[in-house]
Amino acid sequence: MTQGREPLTIMDGNLQTDFSTKSKRGVYLSKSLTFVILVIFALALVATAFIVYNFAACPRADHLANVTKIEHICDQSKLLVIPLSTENSKSVTLFESTTNTIETTTSDYDNSVKDVRLPTNIKPNKYFLKLTPYIFEGNFTFDGEVSIIITVKNLTNTVTFHGVELSFHKIELFKKVDGKEVKIVRKTEDVARQFHILRTAEDLIAGQQYVLNITFTGILNDNLHGFYRSMYEEKKEKRWIAVTQFQATDARRAFPCWDEPALKAKFTISIARPKNLTSVSNMNIVKREAHESLPNYTWDHYAESLPMSTYLVAFVVTDFGNMSDSKNNFSVWARKEALPSAAYALEIGPKILKFLEEYYKIKFPLPKIDMIALPDFKAGAMENWGLLTFREIAMLYDTGVSPTTAKARVASVVAHEIAHQWFGNLVTPAWWSDIWLNEGFASYVEYVAVDAVEKTWKLMEVFVLNEVQSVFKLDALTSSHQISVEVGNPEEIGAIFDKISYGKGSAILRMMNHFLTDDVFNAGITDYLNAKKFGDAEQRDLWSALTNAAREKKAFDADVGVVMDSWTLQTGFPVLTITRDYKTGIITFQQERFVLLNDTVNGNNSSVWWIPVSYTTAAEKDFVSTRPKLWLRGERSIVVDNITIGDNDWLIGNIQQTGFYRINYDQHNWNLLIKILNDQSRFQEIHPINRAQIIDDSMNLALSGRLDYRTALDITSYLSHEKSYVPWKAGLVALGYIDTMLSKGAYYLEYKRYVLRLLSGAVQELGWEILTNESVVRAQHRVDLLSTACHLQHVECLEHAVRMYTNWMLTPNPDAYNEIHADLRSTVYCVGVQAGNAREWNFAWERFLAVSVPSERELLLSVLGCTRAPYLLYRYLELALRNDSGIRKQDTVRVFSAVASSSIGEPIAFNFVRANWQRLKEYVGSVSTLNSILKVVTRRLNQVHEYEELKRFVSESCSDLGRPVLQVLERTAANVQWMEKNYQTIVNWLLTVDKSAPKVTDA
Repeated sequence: MTQGREPLTIMDGNLQTDFSTKSKRGVYLSKSLTFVILVIFALALVATAFIVYNFAACPRADHLANVTKIEHICDQSKLLVIPLSTENSKSVTLFESTTNTIETTTSDYDNSVKDVRLPTNIKPNKYFLKLTPYIFEGNFTFDGEVSIIITVKNLTNTVTFHGVELSFHKIELFKKVDGKEVKIVRKTEDVARQFHILRTAEDLIAGQQYVLNITFTGILNDNLHGFYRSMYEEKKEKRWIAVTQFQATDARRAFPCWDEPALKAKFTISIARPKNLTSVSNMNIVKREAHESLPNYTWDHYAESLPMSTYLVAFVVTDFGNMSDSKNNFSVWARKEALPSAAYALEIGPKILKFLEEYYKIKFPLPKIDMIALPDFKAGAMENWGLLTFREIAMLYDTGVSPTTAKARVASVVAHEIAHQWFGNLVTPAWWSDIWLNEGFASYVEYVAVDAVEKTWKLMEVFVLNEVQSVFKLDALTSSHQISVEVGNPEEIGAIFDKISYGKGSAILRMMNHFLTDDVFNAGITDYLNAKKFGDAEQRDLWSALTNAAREKKAFDADVGVVMDSWTLQTGFPVLTITRDYKTGIITFQQERFVLLNDTVNGNNSSVWWIPVSYTTAAEKDFVSTRPKLWLRGERSIVVDNITIGDNDWLIGNIQQTGFYRINYDQHNWNLLIKILNDQSRFQEIHPINRAQIIDDSMNLALSGRLDYRTALDITSYLSHEKSYVPWKAGLVALGYIDTMLSKGAYYLEYKRYVLRLLSGAVQELGWEILTNESVVRAQHRVDLLSTACHLQHVECLEHAVRMYTNWMLTPNPDAYNEIHADLRSTVYCVGVQAGNAREWNFAWERFLAVSVPSERELLLSVLGCTRAPYLLYRYLELALRNDSGIRKQDTVRVFSAVASSSIGEPIAFNFVRANWQRLKEYVGSVSTLNSILKVVTRRLNQVHEYEELKRFVSESCSDLGRPVLQVLERTAANVQWMEKNYQTIVNWLLTVDKSAPKVTDA
């Protein structure tokens, strides 16, 4: 699954769902009126039961095996079971099912329950699933029937499976060998664990197979998980579709199942859909036929799948159009008016697939791939086997309307999901603890694949920014978590779909790729996939395959598991301090855990890692060879005396930042780096990734108190002559934290003047004119620099942007004609809204309601938060919590993030969240969404009283949100500590370099 590029929700682990958004009111009834109502209600129940019984489809367990076929014949009085032996077709025996009275009990809900694993006495082998969704207003439900062939692993008299928000009508159990019914005497629902437990009258025998038949009804919810409904408008007409999103624990909302990743089974799926709609599922359609009782419905029957996990099952019912590449069995689906925008996804998808087949050395095992762009989708995308589902913004690209960077986004997300077809789908983690095996690998391979297909984009350089440096910020918190971490309930599982599993997972795979070499790494990956295909695995299986590959090629002398467990089973990452003795030539390499809060350092010094150390010197300037020249093998420090280097020559460690650690140096070496970077004729001798690393490491070492901020800021001064995107982006991110911290202070003006001096040359060089076929990297570079310049009130930038926005507003038909280049719109729109008032804001809001292009809608959602008018910001937040506003529920976090992105909007957003917490909880229906909202509205808090307010709010209202809310508290505490320790140092430095500023003395 792909995360959103902004703080989007990833998973939903909410156990309880309230479908109402209305407030509760009291009603008082008389006794006589109450009696009448009860009688009417009872009669209605009887009538409803009669209708459901007569019109519900009959449970089937056909196509079970070559040996046995069981058919159910529906009759109003009885259910007949017909075992048909293929060996002797003349032998037919009828078994009439007995009428069982099943005692049903429900356990109390218990939030403290941690052990949510299913018993191991039953394993599912095959599911035969039939669903009939009712996709029209007033009846968003679905009827279902499932026959599951199960194998008993140990003698038992219980059958336990998952089910949430499903109403069961009939449950039956039969012996597969002879079709005899096994009497069920009790059904218990364990709400806390989302279990349904069947107690049988007789023991189920180990080694034997049984058939479990269940008919049920479910709800097409509007919470973007399970089997849910979605609405969009085309030609001013409402259109409803039904969609699935099951990762991690939501298949159980669509059908009764064994909803754990290791419990793979084959699926034969049939979907009944209105004749004017189309269904798509994991496999190819093998048959269509008229529905037996619904004249306007058609059955789509799909081929049996390969063994797969329940979370990868997928089906959609839509009125979408499609385009196909028949040569490669590839198809794309989207709203009919948006379908042309799927052309690029259809073009690059088969290229990515072909590359990955060669990369993994394993052919894609399914007969087809469908990719579908959905109007409502909580994640960025989802890797369902053979049916990849996407948020529209992640799959649709419109040349001339979408920014150039959107093309790279589509390519990356498509590559990510296709990479999952092997890592995750073919081989699946045995439990969610190792979800990084899925997400980390897909996050790494997406860059490898796109870099191979779109070579000019240089995405492997961008990897360091997006994955390595980005995840450092989260992993520097003590409330971070291990890559491989024990999780139990759905909330805990959902919480690990974060930057640690994705970003850190991908970063350590890249590190391993570099110290093992491509040949060894790729050979080990192929061996791992072949050994575990169609099954499940743990990380030790991957380590074993890589160790064997390394030993066969005599490329690495250590056990890969010993090395990598130090990275996956420990929280955090190290900072490696390189200290040179300039008299003796001895160099010391010392490691300790890097943490953000100074007062937590000593308590975490026990952590040590196996660190691959690569380096180069001023004499070598070898930034190509990334293999380690030495190792810290779990040692606190090592001393080396065989490195030849002059006293006035610099040394740089961690070539191309392939290792997942920061580097600190002694002060003299830092000074040598400052000197070479500020030499305009020689700074490019250092690789651009390492220039970015030097900026990012130094600024974060200063942030955590390990380096004098004056040294770090001196390093940033070289940016005035930097031309490359990667170092500039690292600099803007690092300086952006100072921007956030100083934005409410008295000396923000000095900060602005300093950064504008750095920017001026690069802004002038890039300019506002965009060349034809401009590279993705250059386009992103321009966006970052212009938006920063305008944010800092660069006069020419503001004037240019306001003029362009005003001209667009004066256009007679602004929705049809917009001369602002797509790459400039994010800057121009934001400045236009910010500089104006209600008129400019309403113009952007009207464009948002009118436009259908996903990238433009997403952009407008962000820029609507740029206004400085508090009443408009409050209005925008209110609109985000209304179903009828035009803002989709999937975009709620984006709205709060947009409002909270300025010093004006942040307290408004935080106060709004506190005042409307219960309403927010009821509306979004998702723990992960609440965590994301809380994160974005608190990122600017840096005062003691703000931290105390946050702690009080968390304690009173949201202490149950788990690890993410602890991370919010720790990050805020770090902001407060930063202000206390670094604010005055930075102000003094800025005053020193800003010759135009009035001089002040410390208070």
